[in-house]
Amino acid sequence: MNKSIKRYFAAVAIFGFFAAGAFVLSTRAAAGQAAPQEQTSTGAELFAQNCARCHGETGHGGKGPDLTSQKRKEKWKDSDEKIVNKITNGGFIMPSFKKKLDADQINSIAEYVRTLKP
Repeated sequence: MNKSIKRYFAAVAIFGFFAAGAFVLSTRAAAGQAAPQEQTSTGAELFAQNCARCHGETGHGGKGPDLTSQKRKEKWKDSDEKIVNKITNGGFIMPSFKKKLDADQINSIAEYVRTLKP
């Protein structure tokens, strides 16, 4: 076989090897990106992602009010409805989360908020 044909086949083989590797990596990456959407986040995780920047990591306040105060706990003692309404619709300076979070996620956060310790 002549040298130019050998080089041609070598180049095709190398190209094929890299193309196959890129395909495998892209399918793994796509599978890795789809997995988090299938997993359900806990109330604590959702709180950390959406609420902690204003209410603090432990809910003790910051830019937003302290969610662990006795006053708030008393307000929410009977049900999650008031917490869910506040998260869903916002109020005063708190943003609404109804376009960002679904009802299950909002309920998970509300349940978590009730567990925060003073």
